[in-house]
Amino acid sequence: MKTIYLVRHAKSPKDEKGIKDWERPLTVGGIKKAQDIAQKLYRKKVEPGRMISSHAFRALNTALIFAINMRYPVSALEINSSLYGKNAPDILDMLKKQDDSFSSTMIFGHNPSISNLNNLLTGKKGEDLPTSAVIAIRFAIEKWNDLEKSKGKVLFTEQGK
Repeated sequence: MKTIYLVRHAKSPKDEKGIKDWERPLTVGGIKKAQDIAQKLYRKKVEPGRMISSHAFRALNTALIFAINMRYPVSALEINSSLYGKNAPDILDMLKKQDDSFSSTMIFGHNPSISNLNNLLTGKKGEDLPTSAVIAIRFAIEKWNDLEKSKGKVLFTEQGK
């Protein structure tokens, strides 16, 4: 079995003057919500084998908040610039190349690609994940390369309040 946790980055301000898109910070409310959701996952005993984040500041900071609150080693957090500005099929290709020794991967990314990837993996249509949302999807496969051979089963969605 393989499990993917898709996480949309926490809330960030839009169109701040003088700040490039990939430099956008998190809002205070976004930080709080990310902490709350990460703590809920920790209480549920969610233990991803890998955490991989976009290099964009808002996604990376969301990943750090999750790692700290879930007791995941921050030094093991991977940064993958291909999660920024890519579409769902590109991210799926990256996931298919994951090391099979890991049974789960948590991805921190952006919309619309994170929501589109959720829809692609589960067969849903038009579901839009809010900021800080996490969706856990399990696949009855042994190799990451087989991701497209079956639709995933949603284990849970955590969106906070």
